[in-house]
Amino acid sequence: MLAFGPPAAAAPSPPASLCASQTAALHAVRQRVTAHNAKPHVFQVPRQSGALAAYNADAAKLKAEQAAAIANLKTCIAVMGELADSANTSLELEPLPSDLRAKIIAAKARIPASWTPPPPPSVGKNWTVKGTPVEPLWEALRYRNPPPGVGNATLRGDPRPVVGAPDPAYPRSKVFGTNADGDSKASPDHIVPLAQIVNMPGFTRLSPDSMYVVTRSPVNFQWLSDSANKSKQSRSVAGMAKADPKWKDEQVALADEVSEQLQAIIDRLLKIQG
Repeated sequence: MLAFGPPAAAAPSPPASLCASQTAALHAVRQRVTAHNAKPHVFQVPRQSGALAAYNADAAKLKAEQAAAIANLKTCIAVMGELADSANTSLELEPLPSDLRAKIIAAKARIPASWTPPPPPSVGKNWTVKGTPVEPLWEALRYRNPPPGVGNATLRGDPRPVVGAPDPAYPRSKVFGTNADGDSKASPDHIVPLAQIVNMPGFTRLSPDSMYVVTRSPVNFQWLSDSANKSKQSRSVAGMAKADPKWKDEQVALADEVSEQLQAIIDRLLKIQG
């Protein structure tokens, strides 16, 4: 007889739909465990030694599969928690909506199996997707990204800047102005540009659900002034000629840190998606 083991999630869970495939895989294994346990499991030895060996071999296989499924679900929950960054960010990590799924699947299918990501651009140059096999995927993933309704969310521990506050990118010359809604002219900025993420090793092999959450993860958003955001575009802040040098150094370090974090998450997601 096989036991089900401890609950799969010991940590606070993200929305269940973010780990739907891992949850379904564990459920499927447990159904097979139940079916296995319902079979006759009393054998007369040595006459039924072969049947006993087969039963035990099946039990060992199911036990290993169950352990792997539990581990995969725990990994998914941990990864989603890391992407959500809920201790520092009030923006929620949402699952892939059905109306966008087909577009991402179609765009992914157009990428040749032989395609490999290009090397990083030189300092100050933009990451390139235009005219490349990943352009349709980039287009699909940047739809409503950043998501609408960011509003006054806290991003990486920082609330939306107030009107009149000094712009950290240009502290000696600029302050946050006022937009048409009366809020500060601040934008939720991708710390690691979306064009860079779709070119990360292994990204195009992720499932559509994983692609969606990685490219919209709250851990990768920060507040920038509109002017700084427009100047940055899809490149490193190292290419922003008039920005404050100290701020640029801090931003480069932050981008490197988040880039490494996202790459590690991509690698972990690839191992558990099956």
